[in-house]
Amino acid sequence: MQGIDAPERTQPFSKESAEFLSKYLNKDAITRVKGTDRYGRRLGTLFIGDQDINLLSIRGGYSWHYKQYLKDQEYAKAEEYARENKLGLWNSGNPVPPWKWR
Repeated sequence: MQGIDAPERTQPFSKESAEFLSKYLNKDAITRVKGTDRYGRRLGTLFIGDQDINLLSIRGGYSWHYKQYLKDQEYAKAEEYARENKLGLWNSGNPVPPWKWR
């Protein structure tokens, strides 16, 4: 999922993040592929109807906006909203992003 980075399995809040994303399994979804990463994995945005699930994940505090790879103002605002409202992983104070955890 392009533009987001969810907690690693060994990180706090990883279970909640996975549960959020699992709600969208087996739904009619469209992935708008925008390229591949350095490992050859396809990158894109998951849509169910007109809902950007990547954006919902950030806005709900289930993932970080991965600014290093996608500089999207809407995603940045969604993360700011989640931080300010202490939603999801932001409820625990100052969580460590996955790219630093790894």
